[in-house]
Amino acid sequence: MLTTYHYRVKDAGKAHKILSEMSKSVNVVWNFCKQTQSDALRIRPFRTIKDKKTACQVFIPNFLSSAEMDGLVAGTSQELGLHSQTVQAVSQEYVRRRIQFKKLLRWRGRKSLAWIPFKSSGIQFHGSRVKYAKHEFKIWNSYKIPKGNKNNQKYKDYDARGFPCDAVIKTGSFSQDKRGRWYLNITFESQKIGIERENDKEIGIDIGIKTLATCSDGEKIERPNLRKAFLTQIRRLKKCQKYAQRMQSKRKIFKSLPKLKQERNLFAKISNNRRDYLHKESLKIVKKSSLIVVGNVPCKLMNRSKNLSGISYDSGIGLFKEMLKYKAVRAASIYTEFSERNSTRTCSQCSFALPRIGLGVRSWICEKCDSVHDRDTNAAINILQAYQAKFRMGHHTPIHAQNNTA
Repeated sequence: MLTTYHYRVKDAGKAHKILSEMSKSVNVVWNFCKQTQSDALRIRPFRTIKDKKTACQVFIPNFLSSAEMDGLVAGTSQELGLHSQTVQAVSQEYVRRRIQFKKLLRWRGRKSLAWIPFKSSGIQFHGSRVKYAKHEFKIWNSYKIPKGNKNNQKYKDYDARGFPCDAVIKTGSFSQDKRGRWYLNITFESQKIGIERENDKEIGIDIGIKTLATCSDGEKIERPNLRKAFLTQIRRLKKCQKYAQRMQSKRKIFKSLPKLKQERNLFAKISNNRRDYLHKESLKIVKKSSLIVVGNVPCKLMNRSKNLSGISYDSGIGLFKEMLKYKAVRAASIYTEFSERNSTRTCSQCSFALPRIGLGVRSWICEKCDSVHDRDTNAAINILQAYQAKFRMGHHTPIHAQNNTA
């Protein structure tokens, strides 16, 4: 199972300067790949190949392959101050993304966030220190990479204590965020990072507006509503920014003002609190369920609305669904998104559909069977039942379906 761990680099002093210089060299390699590809298309727009099926000549765009690009950038690592595998990783990443987006990519300049890729053999771990390209960097070793048993001999890599390492490092990178902080990202494969389920329930989830999500078992997850908690601090920072702009206009300085450092730190704090809250709530759901059916809420359409965009961004609906998706893989569970059309106005007991119900109505009574329903809980039950009716398997298969198949 593949996963990525992020380690914060102690970038005070020398480390920040070294990594910044390396990131500039990475930008040089990236821009060289783009310029080389542009020149190749300008000189020779198309190349001819022979189709194996029809044996005819076919014209294709003159895009350079990964092997051709690696040969052009080889031998520049010493002059750029990078590891040789980093230069290859940059060129391979450029070709991979060019194939993905089917167009020439952007230039990397000052405004691009710093990024230094490397391969597994280009980095060495020594406790809380990392050695890369003859430089040592200190990190906060907050995540321990999984280790194997000493009696197990199927692993060839051993740590300093003589224990075999269960984790096999695939690739990694140094990256920088908007606040200028450096992080070490390690992608590795291990069999010890799975999530152990405590129960095997089947749960339907209805994404809401009043609440973040409602489960079919009646549990409700409240919205974090973090912007409201930090609203006073945000308004104070906005006033400070407007005052700085007013003073700047009086002095007739028309350069653009940079964002306040306090504002960036505050928004980063809100984002981290939101991620922490969603991580804990999604982990609770994954641990107790083997099947997770989520209503396919169109987040893109919600973000276009003035009234719903603030709720969608503040709640982190898209991030919450992504967490459920990837954690379900680690727990060997099934995650799927299913249509929630008419789920709020359909009775989960008798399947009687009422006329359209406004968003202000949170509970209603069925006219046919007199059942009292909570709006969101009823929708979650309908989503789960609709999925089970469409994809029936095992004991969910009805008797007439078995007879027809027989």
